[in-house]
Amino acid sequence: MDDPQIWKFTCQECGGHHLNVTHEWNILAGPESESWQEWGPLENDHHWSYKFKEKIEQEKIEKREEEHDGRPWNFVEYTKDNSSSRPEDYEVFEPHNNIGNDKFYVNCASCDRDIEFGWEQSGRGGGIYPVEFSDFSPVKIWPEPRYLDSWHQKGWL
Repeated sequence: MDDPQIWKFTCQECGGHHLNVTHEWNILAGPESESWQEWGPLENDHHWSYKFKEKIEQEKIEKREEEHDGRPWNFVEYTKDNSSSRPEDYEVFEPHNNIGNDKFYVNCASCDRDIEFGWEQSGRGGGIYPVEFSDFSPVKIWPEPRYLDSWHQKGWL
């Protein structure tokens, strides 16, 4: 009963009280593309820190995408090189300030159920506010882009 997370979140599926934040992104390394993820716990103050990081295998990427929008990603067009020159094998192209293509997820730490969420500031800034947190207020929060339609339907925007 000393766990203050109980008052912020209780999973509707398993009764768990902890959430994880996962950040996924792609890196172009020479002619190849790699996908990476990092994850860690979401705290009561809506901030998080990543505790783990790993390269994602293609099968995991396809499974995650099918869970969220029914279609696997097609990297063929994205990685096709139409230029006359070839990058060196050691060149790594990783945008540092464009997180628009990055993916963020909030999941129950016990059962891995996806939790809808928004951001404290526009452009994915500030803290993360899951809609199932007891202090969630949609008028103060910016939706994660993939939940924009859902928030429109609920009249939160």
